[in-house]
Amino acid sequence: MLSASSNQPDPISGDQGARALSGEGIRLDRATQQLIASAIEPRWDQFLRAWEAMAAAKGRYPSRADLDPLQLGARLLPNIFLVDIENTPKGKLRFRFRLLGQAILDRETTRPGDYLDLLGSAVEISEIELHYRDTMAGQVSIRTASLVWNDVRKDMFRYSVMMLPLSDNGVAVTHLMGLALYDF
Repeated sequence: MLSASSNQPDPISGDQGARALSGEGIRLDRATQQLIASAIEPRWDQFLRAWEAMAAAKGRYPSRADLDPLQLGARLLPNIFLVDIENTPKGKLRFRFRLLGQAILDRETTRPGDYLDLLGSAVEISEIELHYRDTMAGQVSIRTASLVWNDVRKDMFRYSVMMLPLSDNGVAVTHLMGLALYDF
């Protein structure tokens, strides 16, 4: 696990990343809309509605401080994770896991403080980073993949993730909130 130090990258500034100004919303891709509408997995809709309620109350993207565990609910909390978006001195974005729900901790080797780019193969990580960057730009989708490289039991498993943007400063996306659901 990485330790906190003064050499850590700073959160992204207002001129980088997606804007989170009032009136700018998110766009769900067609497949995500259809999956949510099907109600096959009601937690997708619950997750999206909780985020939308927070955004409506603020008139913009919600911040990390706006997250209310009671509003998210006991069915979602074990599968929720938070990601910090950091800008390195060279201008490269890095994604650091801040919080991981118990269902994630029970299944994966990822721990709070871990950086995404240090967790797996470059191909797998680039696909995940693309999902995160799309979310920063307001393009929301559910990404599904199969993994073995990051499983505590070294079993192959399938998982799906939806990411939603958060903005602590009201201008730029500074964090991502995710919901990870596993098929066993």
